[in-house]
Amino acid sequence: MEVIMKEILFISGKGGTGKTALTSSFIQLAGNCIACDYDVDASNLPILLKPQNVRAYHFTAGYSARIDEESCISCGLCTELCRFDAISSEYRVLPLFCEGCGFCEKICPVEAITMQARSSGHCFEGVFNQNKQNLFFADLRPGEENSGKLVAQVKSMARKMSDMDKAELIIADGPPGIGCAVISSMVGVDLIVLVAEPSLSGFHDLRRVHQLMQLRGIKGVLIINKWDLNPPISRELENWAQKNSLPLAGKIPFSDIIAESIAKAQIPAANPEVHKMLFPLWENIIGQLNVV
Repeated sequence: MEVIMKEILFISGKGGTGKTALTSSFIQLAGNCIACDYDVDASNLPILLKPQNVRAYHFTAGYSARIDEESCISCGLCTELCRFDAISSEYRVLPLFCEGCGFCEKICPVEAITMQARSSGHCFEGVFNQNKQNLFFADLRPGEENSGKLVAQVKSMARKMSDMDKAELIIADGPPGIGCAVISSMVGVDLIVLVAEPSLSGFHDLRRVHQLMQLRGIKGVLIINKWDLNPPISRELENWAQKNSLPLAGKIPFSDIIAESIAKAQIPAANPEVHKMLFPLWENIIGQLNVV
């Protein structure tokens, strides 16, 4: 019998909503699943899951100029015409400034400059907990582009492992916001869990990422985290969700236990009290995942 894999993505309109803490907790509640962190600019899920036997793979995206010193005649054209000032007066390429446009390669009269693919970051795979569950994540170097492409590579690695292990569920911690990495994270997802906090900025950014979710045609649910810090806005969030036919998976009050767990880099649901509080929300999420 063919196993149908499904994927749940946790995202938020802004950072600081508690998304990663909740994702790690639901990964623990789910049991046998594959875990992913698609926030390639700042992956925090590995801090909580503590993977072992981590293997790294180079991620190449974009190009960087390389000058052959023996062929270079020091004519000065490249330093003069590079609009990014990426070539020094000593005819050395400055990697942090080079945009990989290839203009210097075209104008060099002796073809001393070539464009070479450059390593822009790494993909990682490892295992965590006693069950040796798989975790896939990545690290994009500061200032590098193609975050969406790196997310796609992490997603591809996880899905290949899912096919090999006949895994039924992937749970992913997505990046905040509505940028390229978020859009790439949504590809092929079966359910999106929107994690929001009761603040004006949180409400504003939730609406933006919800619009993106609707454009992609993906069903979702809402979790209001730390709802008791601002009950009036929490009520507004609930009313808005109801008007937009967005199911409410549940509300989570502010918890010192969760805060202490994060401070100690521990999964909040490892605490029995938090486990008991979050389990009904997990049942609601799974219930929505199975709705056709």
